Amino acid sequence: MTTKRLIRLSMMLAMALILGLIESSLPPLPVPGVKLGLANIVNLIILYTDGFFESLSIAVIRVLLVSIFCGSLFSITFYISLSGAIASVIGMFLIYNLFHNEISTITVSSFGAFIHISAQLLTVSVLMNTWDILYLFPLLSILGVATGVITGIISSYILRLRL
Repeated sequence: MTTKRLIRLSMMLAMALILGLIESSLPPLPVPGVKLGLANIVNLIILYTDGFFESLSIAVIRVLLVSIFCGSLFSITFYISLSGAIASVIGMFLIYNLFHNEISTITVSSFGAFIHISAQLLTVSVLMNTWDILYLFPLLSILGVATGVITGIISSYILRLRL
């Protein structure tokens, strides 16, 4: 890895961390557990510009650092965030590679958001030993896809500026 690339990825990690910290300090949205997912903009951009491993690394490091800064490392919140981050990067990578020239950044982002909320709800179900939380799946998946559209639009715009 070149020094220039390492510096750029470090700056992207810093941006993801700042966005994650800002979002964690914002008042909650009207629906519990729903966030805009602003840090996912960075993961999507890195997926497109650098690849899967780099995007996954940034996502995992971001979740770890935000959890440390917020005092939630190894809490239920940490595991929920980590499962969503890992699953969404894997999902976005798969759909991006399967339909590379046929789908937009917005679609990739929306799919990632859907996978993110799915993984989080499954993680909550397992950790809390209840499937009752899955009743929220229809509402949360719709809201997740909506936020995925927003982050996809922003990511698409940034990628066009870069390329």
